[in-house]
Amino acid sequence: MNIWLAFIILLVGFVFLVKGADFFVDGASNIAKYFKISTLVIGLTVVAFGTSLPEAAVSITSAIQNVDDVSLGNVIGSNLFNLLLILGVSALVFPVSVSKQIVKRDLPYSILGPILLIGMIYFFHESNNQALIRLEGIILLLFFSLYMFITMRGALKQPNLETYEQDESSTIAMSKSKAWVLTLIGLVGIVLGGIMVTNGAKTIALYFGMSEWLVGLTVVSLGTSLPELVTSVVAAVKKENDIAVGNVVGSNIFNIFLVLGISAAISPISLTSQVIFDIIFLIIGSIALMGLIIFRKGKLGRIEGSLLTLMYIGYFIYIFMRDFR
Repeated sequence: MNIWLAFIILLVGFVFLVKGADFFVDGASNIAKYFKISTLVIGLTVVAFGTSLPEAAVSITSAIQNVDDVSLGNVIGSNLFNLLLILGVSALVFPVSVSKQIVKRDLPYSILGPILLIGMIYFFHESNNQALIRLEGIILLLFFSLYMFITMRGALKQPNLETYEQDESSTIAMSKSKAWVLTLIGLVGIVLGGIMVTNGAKTIALYFGMSEWLVGLTVVSLGTSLPELVTSVVAAVKKENDIAVGNVVGSNIFNIFLVLGISAAISPISLTSQVIFDIIFLIIGSIALMGLIIFRKGKLGRIEGSLLTLMYIGYFIYIFMRDFR
């Protein structure tokens, strides 16, 4: 692909992402009201799944093509981007309130994911090489099924009517059919924009001589995480806190358990020596986030947003120095 064409695709992709996220947040939050489902559940499931589709498309395609560095690097890099930069930027734009349910159930589950990966890396081997094999992929998918069961059972048992009532004035009322149309158009825009940005950015990065692992961990993961970034920032501005936070936490759970699970089930994923540090940093970042939320009693303000953003910038600088060294 011509380098100038790659830049054009990148810019057009950004436009699709921004407008798609705007439509998607409005549509999804209104659907939640019509069905009297809390926006937290919508954020953790529908929005999280929609914004994780670019990661799924890239990682599963990479697994089929045996491009393991891109497949795994995309997931780990996306989760770090979601956790530190997206929540950090969202809190900088507008202070975010975090639901107790996320702290008690969803954040611990998102921490379990990378811890499980570390255990799998050390206990399962294929041809004397560290790898994620098909059995591990199936195990990850089983954990994902358990998470979805717990989430939906909680939604059916205790529908968050208070959230429903509080959010009534936070979005523009629209008909049910219009809400569905907006959600679908937004989803298409998010996915298409994510793919366009990823392809354009990847071409630009390879043009400048970056390794496949670094491309997967940075450019591809940033490109596929742009839907989460735009969606969460837009949701924060619209004061849809449950969508802003639920989208990020839910996407991280989807990426580890569903996307990586499917990828490993399709084809075993070989691991590089660098992956251990990146997964451990993901665990540290997740625990740090939970600690900040608990310390601030469910609030992420601009100070916390700055700390999370600085953590990601420091990590980003380190992995570039590591790769080129």
